[in-house]
Amino acid sequence: MTSSLDEAILRVLPTERDAVSWLSTPEVRRRLEERGHRVGYTKKVQRHLTALEADSRVISTINGRELLWQRKPWLHGLQEGVGLMSASEAVAFHILQRFAGNKLPAAVTKDIDPLFKAAEARLSQEKADSRMYRAWADKIDSVDGAFTLIRPKLRPEIFNTVATATFFERELLVQYRAAYRSENKNDAPKTKRLWPLALVESAGVMYMVAQDPSRAPRAGEGEAESARALYRLDRIRSVTESGESFSYPDDFRLRKYIETQQAFDFLPEPAVKLELAFEGSAGNQLRESPMSKDQEIGTLPDGRMKVTGTVTPSLKLRWWLRALGAGVEILAPQALRDEFAQDYLKLANRYRHATASAHAGEAA
Repeated sequence: MTSSLDEAILRVLPTERDAVSWLSTPEVRRRLEERGHRVGYTKKVQRHLTALEADSRVISTINGRELLWQRKPWLHGLQEGVGLMSASEAVAFHILQRFAGNKLPAAVTKDIDPLFKAAEARLSQEKADSRMYRAWADKIDSVDGAFTLIRPKLRPEIFNTVATATFFERELLVQYRAAYRSENKNDAPKTKRLWPLALVESAGVMYMVAQDPSRAPRAGEGEAESARALYRLDRIRSVTESGESFSYPDDFRLRKYIETQQAFDFLPEPAVKLELAFEGSAGNQLRESPMSKDQEIGTLPDGRMKVTGTVTPSLKLRWWLRALGAGVEILAPQALRDEFAQDYLKLANRYRHATASAHAGEAA
């Protein structure tokens, strides 16, 4: 029976068709470690290689005093992949690499890199079916719905360490600078132990959902979420594996976390019944994309469209409402209406003062 380490070894070993067709045992271990597999020591790799050779999966040769290894050929090499890959498979791998290639851990990307290359080679061939499949990549794209900002730079070594630990379920030692902390080299953040549970991209920013093992969850069903939080990867100053693995929580489901905790709405509050009045066509998008499952649409006596639904107040909700400007009026709840009224009053006074100062300067 082939173990996960055996499978990893078979993926890193070359065949006689490769430019470097033989690898030493230490080099096999190095490549495994590079992909995030925790091997421990070289003799362990040696034992697995010997077992694979007994199973006729690999072959060995002696070069001086060094034992070299090679995998018997199977569908993994570039030329074999190009020959057997259909155009549909090629375009699927091409799109995967384009839209998700930077979200996969090294343990995955390095293993399937030959398939990415085979896909490129297959689509470049002048076959009858190649043109339409090759053109598909230029017929689809993805854009953000909001104004596009320059995304914060994410250091590749940070992402690789976090992604690998998340994939293999290993504990991390993280130095994290929170949003409210200034960038001060003399004030390094404290190192904390975290269990990386998931990675999520939101508005071009990558987040880690992590659990703090030092915080005991509050009593009550589902309250384990109290020990879980979001960490922006670009704010991580340093991260290493602690050397310990962790048992992945049985109660954690990423989709449920996103939907119920609404952590990605930022600073969520208790749900409220939101009532909005829209001028002209400002609210037409809600006819096709409701703001809540219980949304209701009506018409006010003055002709404006009224939309009602249960929502969770958050920064994202406020950003959306402010983006609509004078096209929307908050009717309820009263607290949110008062908040926006005060904000708009401040803005009006600010712009009025700025306009008056400008006119005074012109007159002078």
